[in-house]
Amino acid sequence: MSVIPPQRPASKTDLRPYLDQDLSWLTNEVRTDPDVAPDIIEAFAERVQSLQRQSDELRAENALLKRTGGQQTTMEQVQRLKANLRDIRNLAVRKGLDRDVISMVSFTGQAVQLAAPAPMEQTLAVEMTAQDEGIQSIKPVYLSSGTWFGSMIVVTSHVRLALVNGLSLRYSESLNWKDARSIAGLDLARAERIEAICSLDELRPPHHMILVTRQGWARVMSWSHVETIALSGQSMTLPGTGDTPVWIGTCDTDGDLFLLTRNGRWTRFPIAMIPSIGCSGITLEQGDDVICAVVLAKHNSGSALWFVGADGTVFAVATDGLAAHKKPGAKSTAIAKKYIGLACFVITTRKSELAVMLSNSGDLHVVSMKGLPIAPKPSDAQPLQVTGQRLVAAALL
Repeated sequence: MSVIPPQRPASKTDLRPYLDQDLSWLTNEVRTDPDVAPDIIEAFAERVQSLQRQSDELRAENALLKRTGGQQTTMEQVQRLKANLRDIRNLAVRKGLDRDVISMVSFTGQAVQLAAPAPMEQTLAVEMTAQDEGIQSIKPVYLSSGTWFGSMIVVTSHVRLALVNGLSLRYSESLNWKDARSIAGLDLARAERIEAICSLDELRPPHHMILVTRQGWARVMSWSHVETIALSGQSMTLPGTGDTPVWIGTCDTDGDLFLLTRNGRWTRFPIAMIPSIGCSGITLEQGDDVICAVVLAKHNSGSALWFVGADGTVFAVATDGLAAHKKPGAKSTAIAKKYIGLACFVITTRKSELAVMLSNSGDLHVVSMKGLPIAPKPSDAQPLQVTGQRLVAAALL
């Protein structure tokens, strides 16, 4: 009895008929119609990525079991610790002890919490130790605003995730880097470095987080999966050779992801179009790479994106003027002439926002967007110089 093969895909985007076929059928199909070879190769790539994702999850779960002697009690222990921490935090909040801070983290895993500056435009100096050569000796360096009792997630070049509670970091009233210490429990391997950080409330975690790499690959992960990988200490696997993480953040799956490159190019697409195994979100020009990302929620209509350049310039563009593509992988578009990207943030037009910018000379510039004109579209943007110095990091306060 002859077997009728499944109908060939009507378009190159419909790969489902190929995903469940064996090698002999696929080989015969290519011989019969060589034009389907690219589709079959893409289907194989999806299979490999799906298996790799499952392998990541199994390795994380296996590591957790080994840590607990085969007893699945880790999450119960974590929940008890969270309950204790919640009680401590609630008490601290009632007593006015949970202060606002800026976490400053170097690529080598050194970190310190700096006292958050007053909400006014000003310039402050970060003191360095005598043996340091200024910010040059610790950069790349990352900034993230939060609270003393808050948490942050750290991503390394080995694609390891680590949850860091603010109480484990040294606090510096005097903005002094000499108070920095290695992040407890991170234990970076040789040649491993921190690539991205993100503040979050571990006791009221997001439903999802999204990871973006320098080559523009993006993957959405549930919080439970993020927490499992972080607790296991296992690394994830990226599809691109030599690729590394560049950004991680919380997300709503009904919003859009905005990617910005080092050479000042961008793209925007629905997060819901990212498959569970991840995908390439942008077509990069040669020599360019993604520098940061922003999640734009659907309810943020009427908001704006605030762009910070590496040369100390800033400008804002209305999100309504940054049209989204229907799916990931579109070619990037220039955001402004001669703009070198550093960071971008979503802001609302209903209130003033402040950002803190760290310069090459070690100055912390607190800059307000109040009065900054919002261009209706990128071609109307006019960058303004606000620091006069080269910047190495920036974060919203």
